[in-house]
Amino acid sequence: MKRFSCTLYLLCVLFLLLKYTSVSSQNVPQIETLTTEHGLTFRDVRSIAQDTMGFMWFGTQQGLNQYDGYNFKVYNSNKDNPHFIEEDKITAQIKIEASKNELWYVASEQIFKLNIETDSISSYSEKNGVKGSVLFLYKDVKEQIWIVTDDYWKASSGKAKQYIQKFDGKDAFTVFAEEKRGSREFTHIISDNNNNMYWGTILKGVIKYNEDGKQLSERKLVSFIWYGEEMFYAQFYFDKANNQYYFPKGKKINGVLKLNKTTNKFEDFLDVPLPIYHALEDHQGSFWFAAEEYLYRVDTEGNVQDFTKDLKKHLDYSKINALFQDSNKLLWVATDNGLFKIRIKKQLFSQLFKTEKEGWGNTFRGIFETKEGSIIAMCESQYKLVGMDALGKEFEVPLHSAINNSATPIAASRSFTLTKDSTAVYSVNDNLIKINLDNGLITMFPEFNSRLNITSGNPLIALKDGSLLFGYSLSKLTVFNPESNESRLVFPNLKMEDNISELRFFLASKEENIVWVGTQNKGLLKINLKGTIEAIYNTKSVPALSNNTILVLFEDDNKLWIGTYGGGLDCFIPSENRIINFNKEQGLSDNNVVGILPYQEDFLWISTYDGLSLFDTKATSFQNFYVEDGLTHNEFNYTSFFKDSKGIYYFGGMNGITKFNPKPILKKVTMPAMRFTNYSKYSSKTNEIFKYELEKQKVSVIDISPYDQYFTVSWTMPNFFNISKNQYYTKLEGFEDRWYFQGNSSSIRYNKLPSGEYTLKVRGADSNGNKSSNVLSLPLTVHQIFYKTWWFLGLVFIAIIGFIYSVFNYRLQQLKAMNQLRTKISSDLHDDVGSLLSGLAMQTEMLEMNANEKDRLKLKRISKISRDAIVKMRDLVWSIDNRRERILDLIERMEELADEMLLPKEIVCKINKGNLNHHKKLPIAVKQQLYFIYKEAITNVLRHSNATKVLVSFKNNSGLGYLKIKDNGTESKKDSKTGMGLENMKMRAEKINAEINFYTINGFTILIKLPFAF
Repeated sequence: MKRFSCTLYLLCVLFLLLKYTSVSSQNVPQIETLTTEHGLTFRDVRSIAQDTMGFMWFGTQQGLNQYDGYNFKVYNSNKDNPHFIEEDKITAQIKIEASKNELWYVASEQIFKLNIETDSISSYSEKNGVKGSVLFLYKDVKEQIWIVTDDYWKASSGKAKQYIQKFDGKDAFTVFAEEKRGSREFTHIISDNNNNMYWGTILKGVIKYNEDGKQLSERKLVSFIWYGEEMFYAQFYFDKANNQYYFPKGKKINGVLKLNKTTNKFEDFLDVPLPIYHALEDHQGSFWFAAEEYLYRVDTEGNVQDFTKDLKKHLDYSKINALFQDSNKLLWVATDNGLFKIRIKKQLFSQLFKTEKEGWGNTFRGIFETKEGSIIAMCESQYKLVGMDALGKEFEVPLHSAINNSATPIAASRSFTLTKDSTAVYSVNDNLIKINLDNGLITMFPEFNSRLNITSGNPLIALKDGSLLFGYSLSKLTVFNPESNESRLVFPNLKMEDNISELRFFLASKEENIVWVGTQNKGLLKINLKGTIEAIYNTKSVPALSNNTILVLFEDDNKLWIGTYGGGLDCFIPSENRIINFNKEQGLSDNNVVGILPYQEDFLWISTYDGLSLFDTKATSFQNFYVEDGLTHNEFNYTSFFKDSKGIYYFGGMNGITKFNPKPILKKVTMPAMRFTNYSKYSSKTNEIFKYELEKQKVSVIDISPYDQYFTVSWTMPNFFNISKNQYYTKLEGFEDRWYFQGNSSSIRYNKLPSGEYTLKVRGADSNGNKSSNVLSLPLTVHQIFYKTWWFLGLVFIAIIGFIYSVFNYRLQQLKAMNQLRTKISSDLHDDVGSLLSGLAMQTEMLEMNANEKDRLKLKRISKISRDAIVKMRDLVWSIDNRRERILDLIERMEELADEMLLPKEIVCKINKGNLNHHKKLPIAVKQQLYFIYKEAITNVLRHSNATKVLVSFKNNSGLGYLKIKDNGTESKKDSKTGMGLENMKMRAEKINAEINFYTINGFTILIKLPFAF
């Protein structure tokens, strides 16, 4: 009997192990960690919450941490911290009151409320009705805040109580229920979907209350002994369907019990020999239960998964403190050594032939399908052909050769093509080989050895007529008909300079006799099997490829898709003679493209060296998949992709083959809304960096000063899992005319933008290409520096006009004063000095009448000098008199002078006024010098000429003024005087910037050219 019991026990254990192993193999957990190495301020995380902006909050023993996916913001008691909180030792749960975006937390057994938008803190104490220490914080389905308090340290011995208290929504907590305290502070409250409250106590077990505070029942379930005292404390959990779960704690019973509503008895739900402390129901209806350091998942079918080993592989810890599922369906596990993030997704990919070895394992090349529906592939690392039949059974194709006993007859084979009857397959390495799939017999064709190279790409395809095309260079390119056993060179007479080696990939075009050839480093060739090269495309051709190394080709109705090494995916449109490139900047998982398979009309599956991409050719968007999504490995191999007759896809890589049906994968997930987090700027004026939190400050526009040398804007898309592979695009409208790829960088910096109005736009997608639900938009105003602003320039203009006006007015006043002075001087000279000289001349003449002969000559000389002085004084008075500034005044004075001096000598003087503006004013210096030149000329006529006529002419021509004085004298009189008259004229002309010339043809002519018109 005892032996039978042991056998039965072992069978049960084996059954459970098999059950868990089977489920585990189907549900590979995707786990990431978040620890102090990532910026978490303290390793012991007690509680988790998420605010309305999608940011995570973690309560630790050293404060609160807000996490946006990239950065932490810490609230603690450090007085130098801008996010200062008085108490930072979190001792209970933290809860978000979503309707107000306020965070409730318990620190050092005190209750606080943080307004997330303003960072203001409200504390609640005895004056707010709080009775003693706060032990537990709870938020019910109506978002009402509850606490459990304990007055143990204030009450007299034996009279301590515990209280359930409810926040009144204003500023006070009221007592909902109270019970005598046990020897320990253990307590727990929870509500069901009807908002009935369940209170776990030490002395009475679980007490049930309705929402009004009426006690409905008491229930003592399994008790346990704690330091010699029996306790009835228990924890409950209610799922979305209002089913009740109980976590017993005892010597013989632990795990989770579920209440049978029919029998009103608890039944086993999770049978594990550990007490459970935390529970959560996820979005799929599965339950998560945490013991001290164990984590279990129970799915909707009752299958149990133990995640403990998976967690321990990523991080050491000794206690699980909390479970939380965020708005993006990600499970968070808080421990005493950091946080776990667990993403459980329905397995979309199957993994074939994968080893447990880290890194490279079973590497694969060619994949093909037999007529029985089996999938066979070459395991390159083991030089084997392995397969899986239609029932999912794995097998190996035995290989042997009658000619060559090599243990690796398919070494370096990469491409495989079936015979018409699908009973055999052809491949090439340093031989053309044929493999019988029934018995593994390999037949070799040594006649083609010289046309193959084991170190080359070894491309091989079957043409429409069943012929094979192979060869490592154009000169070796061979068409072989297996049925007739005939072969021919495609280019039998190819010149050496036209030969291209290292052929990598062949694709038979839909165009008759045309084959596309991808090369190692010479680009893309379009060849005609009749022996001509139709076209060559490379990085220097028009159109140009992105890279000259071609790994894979695919042709649809009107496009040729080209997978390159390092250049991404090229789309060649022959009808338009253009090539469009798609790379990582557009969302492709990697720029090394090794496989292309079509799906439906508008999609391409693309394997790369770093992930698998689904390309929507119509929307030009990518959805990417990686190991965490279920791939066997992120790196795939070229010539290792296949679509079978049932529409199932296979991609071989560095550790196994990824198999999948595309239909369920096409369903995209909407990512959480993106948010701006902060912006910072550096001011050269103050030599400081200013940082602003955009999620708190409701700014409608960011103002950038002209002294800000640069500014940086940051954002986040709070999906939190694999966030390092998020992809972002930005466009600064008003400055940029297209979207720029930022990779996984969640910030952008601009330096010294020109002044103006801009709008920064940001869009993002997760690692799978799922786009965010919104596009961020942030207006920016870059202000102009003050000396370039319109108001400053206006003030400067006004100041200049004012200055000019002041100077002009000053000059005007000076001129007025000068003119007044001149008028006064001329009047005084004319009236006073003129009268004196006239009187002197008259007195002298009167004395002359009565004087003797000797004195009469002297008096006559004095009289003449006085008369001459009067004439010169009148000339001077006239020249400085501002009332005589017109050209007409000058002409009249010239006429007067001619009458006085020439008329008595019977010399005719004519003044030709020409096209003059008689009322134009002349500068006083010009008027003065012209008059004195004229007077000198008249004097010269009288003294040195026998002229009988003098002609004076004024003329304007091309903006210049001309004055000509001409006489008809034919001979010069000899005179012993100084002869300085002409020099004086030149000197006077220079003073007014005039040009003066003298001519002696047909008389004597003086020509004066002025730099302005009369």
